[in-house]
Amino acid sequence: MSTFLDDFVTYLQTRDASSHTINAYRNDVAAFFAWLSDQVGAEVPLVEVTPFDIQKYRDALVVHGRRPAGINRRLAALRTFFAWAVQTGHISTNPAGEMKGLRQDQRTPRALSAQEVYRLQRTAAARRQLAEAKAGSSITPTLMNAVRDEALLNLLLYTGLRVSEAAALQVEDVMLNERSGKVIVRSGKGHKYREVPLHREARRVLAAYLEVRGEESGSALFLGQRGPLGVRGIQMRLQALGKMAGVKLTPHRLRHSFATRLLREAKADLVSVAELLGHSSIATTAIYTRPSEADLEQAVEGLG
Repeated sequence: MSTFLDDFVTYLQTRDASSHTINAYRNDVAAFFAWLSDQVGAEVPLVEVTPFDIQKYRDALVVHGRRPAGINRRLAALRTFFAWAVQTGHISTNPAGEMKGLRQDQRTPRALSAQEVYRLQRTAAARRQLAEAKAGSSITPTLMNAVRDEALLNLLLYTGLRVSEAAALQVEDVMLNERSGKVIVRSGKGHKYREVPLHREARRVLAAYLEVRGEESGSALFLGQRGPLGVRGIQMRLQALGKMAGVKLTPHRLRHSFATRLLREAKADLVSVAELLGHSSIATTAIYTRPSEADLEQAVEGLG
C-alpha cells in the first residue's frame, strides 16, 4: 500500500495540490486502509475494496463523533485516490465514486416535548370520547373519524412510520395479539420490507379503530370520506389535531419524536433505531443523538 500512496502523492504534486491537501489526503487514505485491515483481520488488496467498505467506514466515523466536515474531507480523499487508481489501471471501478457526504448544515430535528405529547394524546382521546357519547350505540361518521385520528396519531407516535408508509398500510399489515403486536411495512423507502413492534397504547387504539372500521370498506387501513386516506389526507388530519391541541404537528415531527425518545428515554442503540426507522445507514440515524438547541440551553442553565 505504501507504494500506491507514494505514487498517489506524486500524482497530487503534478496537479499542483497544496502541501496541506497532499498531507491530509495521504493520511486520510492511510487511515481508511488501516481501519479496513483492522475490520477484516488482514491487509485488503486495492482491487478488493467495495462500496460497502466505504459506507461502513463513513458510518464508523459518524458513530465515533467525527464532524461532518471532517468526514466529507476523508470521503473526498478516497474518491480522489480511487479515481486515480482507475485512471492508472490499478482497479476498474471507483468504490467511493457514488458515496455521498454528510450535510454540513445538519440540525437536530425538534422532537415533541412530554407536555406536547400529553396534550396531543389527551385531545385525541377527549374528541373520541365526546363522539362516543353523542353516537350512543351507533357508529357515526364523526365517531369513525375521531377513532381513526386517535389511532393514526398513536401509530406514528409509537412506530415512527413515514407518512407514505402509513398511507400504504393495509388492514392485514396490522397484527394484534393480547400482549403483543406489530405493523408490517411492505415497501418502505428503497422498497425495503420491515416489521415494527407495536407499543401497548398503539395496540389499544388500533384495535378500537379496527372494531368501528369494519371489514366491508376495502383493504386500506385508514379511510377518509371518499376512500383510502392518502398522504395529503393524513397530513391534514394531523395538522387539524395539532391545532386543537395547540401543537404544531406534522407526520415527520412524530417520526423525529419516536427516534429521539428511543435514544434518550429507552436508551436504545443506534442499530436498533435505524432498523425500526427503516434507515439504510446509521449515519442517517445518528443525527438524533445530537443535542438540540433546547438541550444546550438547559445544560448551560444548570450551571451553579
